Amino acid sequence: MGDSGDVAAFLAAHDGIITAPQAYALGLSREEIRGRVARGEWLVPARGIYRSAANDYSEAAMVRMVVLTYRGVADRGTAAWWHGMLTELPVGITLSCRSARTDLPSSVPVRATRRSYDPRDVRLVRDLAVTAKPLTALMTTVDLPDGTAFLDRMLQVGAVDLAGLQRAADDHAGMRGIGMARRLLAVASSDSESEAERLFVRLLEERGVTGWVQQYRTGRWRLDFAWPERRVAVEISGWAFHRTSRRHGNDLAKANHLEHERWRELQFDWHMLNDSGARCVQQVIDLLNASDHCAP
Repeated sequence: MGDSGDVAAFLAAHDGIITAPQAYALGLSREEIRGRVARGEWLVPARGIYRSAANDYSEAAMVRMVVLTYRGVADRGTAAWWHGMLTELPVGITLSCRSARTDLPSSVPVRATRRSYDPRDVRLVRDLAVTAKPLTALMTTVDLPDGTAFLDRMLQVGAVDLAGLQRAADDHAGMRGIGMARRLLAVASSDSESEAERLFVRLLEERGVTGWVQQYRTGRWRLDFAWPERRVAVEISGWAFHRTSRRHGNDLAKANHLEHERWRELQFDWHMLNDSGARCVQQVIDLLNASDHCAP
C-alpha cells in the first residue's frame, strides 16, 4: 500500500523515522502500524521506533533513530553535525540520556552519557533534541583533534559568540573538558596574535634556533620574525575571527613586497603552533638550511 498524505509528509520531513506516539498522533491505529510492519513497509530498529523502507537510511535517519531510542539529547560532535557546524558526522553517535540501556543492535556506534540537561541548554532542531550551539561548540572543541580551529571557524561565521561560549562554560563548570575549554576561551578573548608570538619564541628556544629579530622593518612593513642575513621571514597570526578585511589586504601587500625583495616567508597561526609546534619549527629550520645552501 505505502504511505500517503500526512504520514508520508511526516516521514519525508523526519528522515523516514517515526515513533509509535507520533504515528498515533497522525491517526494511525495499532493495527495499521502492525500491518505496515508485517508487509515490510516499516522496519522496527528498536521498540516503539519505526523506519520507513521507502526512505533512504541516511546518516540523519540513523542519528534520529538512536536519539529517539535512548530518549536522549544529541550532544558533542553529533549535535554539531546536526546544527550544520560540522560537514561530516563523527564516528560514534554522541548523546546524553537518563538511562544507557537500549535494545539497538550493537552494530550502531553510540557514545551515550548518563546526564540530564537543563531545558535552557536544549533546542529542537528539525524536531530532534540537541544541545544549544554554545554548549555544543565547547564540547566539540574538546573532542576534536583540531578543536581550536573548529571553534575559530564557528566564531568567524557567527555560529557562536564569546559571550555565549563563556556563559555555557560558566553554567557547566563541572563537566568533563570544560576546564580545557575555559583555557581556550581565555586565549580567544585575549590578543591571540601576541599569545601566538610568545608561543613561537618558546618553540624556537626549545630547539635552540637563534639569529632571529622581531619586528624587523623592511620597506613600510615590519616582520614578526626575521633572519635578515638569510632573508627568511615568519609571519604569525592569532585566531582568524579577530582578523579584518583591512588587515587581510595589508598582509597581501606585505607578501607581495617580500616576494619582490626575494624574501622567503612562512606563515603560522595560533592553531598550527599550538597543535603542531614542532613541525612548524622544523619548517623554519629547513628553510634556514636551504637559505645557507643558496647563499652566494
